[in-house]
Amino acid sequence: MASIETTAALSQANAKGSGRAGPLNAETSRLGLAVLIAFAVLVLFHLVNLASSYTDYVGPDNDDAMRLVEVRDFLNGQGWFDMMQYRLGIQPGTLMHWSRFVDLPIAALIAFFRLFLSPRMAEATALFVWPVSLSLPVLYFIGLGARRLGGERAMFAAIPFTVLFLIQVHRFEPGGIDHHNVQMALIAIVAAALVDPLHRATSYALAALAAAIALAVGAETTPLLGVAAIIVAVRWAVLGQAYAAAARTFGLFFALLTGAAYVATVPRALYTTVTCDNLSFGFLALTVYGGVALFGAASFVSRAPMSVRFAILACIGVGAAGLTLTVMPQCLHNPLASLDPLLKEIWLDKVTEAQSVFRQAQLAPATVGGFYFVGFIAMVVSAWRVKMGDRAGVHLVLFVLLSAAWAISLVQVRGATFPQMLSILPLSVLVAELHAISRRDPESVVAGLPFAIMTLASLPSFWFVAGFVVTEAAGSEQATKAAAAGGKVGACVKEANLNALNRLPKGMIAAPSNMGSPILRFTGHSVLSAPYHRNPEGMLVVLHAGLGAPEKAEATLGNAGTDYVVFCPDDGEMREMASHAPEGLAAALLKDRPPAFLKDVTPTEATNLKVYRLVR
Repeated sequence: MASIETTAALSQANAKGSGRAGPLNAETSRLGLAVLIAFAVLVLFHLVNLASSYTDYVGPDNDDAMRLVEVRDFLNGQGWFDMMQYRLGIQPGTLMHWSRFVDLPIAALIAFFRLFLSPRMAEATALFVWPVSLSLPVLYFIGLGARRLGGERAMFAAIPFTVLFLIQVHRFEPGGIDHHNVQMALIAIVAAALVDPLHRATSYALAALAAAIALAVGAETTPLLGVAAIIVAVRWAVLGQAYAAAARTFGLFFALLTGAAYVATVPRALYTTVTCDNLSFGFLALTVYGGVALFGAASFVSRAPMSVRFAILACIGVGAAGLTLTVMPQCLHNPLASLDPLLKEIWLDKVTEAQSVFRQAQLAPATVGGFYFVGFIAMVVSAWRVKMGDRAGVHLVLFVLLSAAWAISLVQVRGATFPQMLSILPLSVLVAELHAISRRDPESVVAGLPFAIMTLASLPSFWFVAGFVVTEAAGSEQATKAAAAGGKVGACVKEANLNALNRLPKGMIAAPSNMGSPILRFTGHSVLSAPYHRNPEGMLVVLHAGLGAPEKAEATLGNAGTDYVVFCPDDGEMREMASHAPEGLAAALLKDRPPAFLKDVTPTEATNLKVYRLVR
């Protein structure tokens, strides 16, 4: 690693030059051109896949199907502030925690394409355009952040890394319309602002806008946004007047724009309600307090001694802690911790994206390297830069941001995409420097080896492939069986199969949770259960019925207004219930021994699908 010092000075000089760059200079043009070329490659890649392998225009995640249901309801006249999903759960429905900020652009695209395409093709086209177009801000701001760190060499390394990242993450594939891709794009904007060497107010205004939208889109990024805000506040305390404009701008804009997002998305009836899974009064109060306090401190005491600035910052922190404990103490805990133990055991503990690193290592050890190694390497590289005094300030910022993102991913694996994306910034600088070293002696294999090794090590996809190669070599009969069962369930919930349900009179369906979103998408029926923590009552009805003796199950389903019981025999939740209660309803149905209160009405053309009507 010490040999990198020979190119660090050049890389640092390039970064300073980029910091002085104006908005319309040649470097900006080259960044824009590189982004457009990379985006064209991504579009071509998806078009080729579209013709060869895509079988559905909606992504594979339950959230993709549910988002489409929500968008359709919005287009059909459901109000902007009305986030109730009326066909989900026990009547009158389930109040969803998602944001219209994501529904709106998707709905607008569908409405536009409907002007000259059939409704189905309009949906399919919109669902191609939206997630793929979100690659643009990720490409641009990761490229911009890399250029600010290490000049154009780093920028040109970062763009290909970002392309490979975007191909690997299915959130940016056609059909990926849940909100996680939006959140990643917004975090990329925040990260690019935090590494701006000139601390421009415009960068921090844009970061505040991105942070406010991210907070309104979903609570998953709240810890990262909090860390970003703390980074801004601490840098102000350290740098003082040199950082005052950046801190003032971020604080004021974050407070004002979060307030605007709150007014734009929260109905007046819920203004004083505190929820922990979306933008609510608690998050608004904390953001406005912190933003205004930072604005005031940066405005009036930036020239004071550092000790005074830190004392002021400590007082603001104590006030923020007190406000949190007063207004939203329940949000200091995991919002899923209060779920019924039965839901945790049979549903939550089986949700792949909700697993911890330790559970993931047990369930799918081949994936651990891909999820976690690159983030850890980037943290080590950033810490090494800080120790060496090489652009220590911005690398310390990246180290803190990466550490927070990586720690979150240890708790829930779905957070791993954020450290993977952020890792591109420090690793692209290092790879660019190693490439410069290797070019000094192009004939030497030894000179090029560190560059090749570091390039591969910087790719999550390399670690995924390596993990699967090792797993295949060891053999995994259990994984093979699970994949076969998953394939049968996937075919069971396809449109051709579930469409048959539309011939039945509309009613309430009791089905395993993973079938809920597809049924809502493809049919006009309602469902008791879908995999969303805001619908615990409906999910528990299905679980209690499946685990209960047939006579108790009849009462449980009847009291919930159930008309049909629908399931795929290979569904994991059904098998889990049957395993827990061998004498329960789920076990009886899997043995093809339905009780008398259920009449088989399975359509003749249905494949691997069972449908029963409750006899009343």
